[in-house]
Amino acid sequence: MWVVSNADERRIMVGHMSENGTAALKHPDAASLHEMWSVLRGPRPAPFRAELDAERIGAKAPFLAIFEHVGPSNFRVRIAGDRLNRWFGMELRGMSVLAMVEGPARNHMQAALNRVVADPSVGVVRGRARALDGRSQAFEMVLLPMRSDFGRIDRVLAGVWMLDSHGSVAAPFLLDADEIHVCPIDAGEGPVTLTDRPSDPGFGESPTPQMAPDADLPDADLPGPAAPSARGVRGHLRLVKNS
Repeated sequence: MWVVSNADERRIMVGHMSENGTAALKHPDAASLHEMWSVLRGPRPAPFRAELDAERIGAKAPFLAIFEHVGPSNFRVRIAGDRLNRWFGMELRGMSVLAMVEGPARNHMQAALNRVVADPSVGVVRGRARALDGRSQAFEMVLLPMRSDFGRIDRVLAGVWMLDSHGSVAAPFLLDADEIHVCPIDAGEGPVTLTDRPSDPGFGESPTPQMAPDADLPDADLPGPAAPSARGVRGHLRLVKNS
C-alpha cells in the first residue's frame, strides 16, 4: 500500500513485517542497549525509568536521551547525553524531539514515537545525519518505551549512533529518516528479540564506566508499582522511504 505524507511529497511504503520482529540492529551499542532494556522489563511491557542507573548505562550514556510524552503527538527531550548535545549543536533538554529531525521526516518520526508509547513498541530509525556543509553519515536510533513513577508508559529511552566509523560529519546536523521500523511488544511472551545475544557482552564498557559529567541521565522519576499487563498486540509496521 502506498501513501503520501502531508509534509513530504516522497512516497512512503507501509507494509507488515514478519511476526519474529524487526530487522536486526546494526550498531553493537544499540543492540546492547536493547538487551539491557529487555532484561530490565522482564515480562512487563516496559520497565520504570527509575530502574536505569549509571552502572547499567555505562559508556553508552553520552549517546542516550530520555524523551517525555507531554501531550497528544508532543514529545520533548527530558535529558540528553553530552555527545548528542554536541552533535546537534545545542542543549537539547526541554526541546521538542522533532528539533533533532529534518522537516520532511518529522511526521514519520512523530508517528513512530506515538506507536512506541501507545502499543507499546520498540522503534528502530535509520537514515542520514546531514550537516550544514552538505556532508552526511549513516545513523541508527533505537526507541524503547519506559514508565514514569506513575506507571504510565510516557517515557522513551533513545540512543543514537553513527554507523560509518570511517566517516565524520561536522556538527551540528539533523537526522533524515530513510527507514522506520516499529515492532509491538507482546508482554505475554517475554521480551521482543531484535538480535541474537552478542558475543562480546561488554561492547567496550569498562568495569567502572567513566561517565560524562552531564551524561548520567538524571531524572525526577521515582519507582512505582507495576501496571497491569499490556493491551493486545497490533500488527507490525514498517515505513520505508522510496527514493
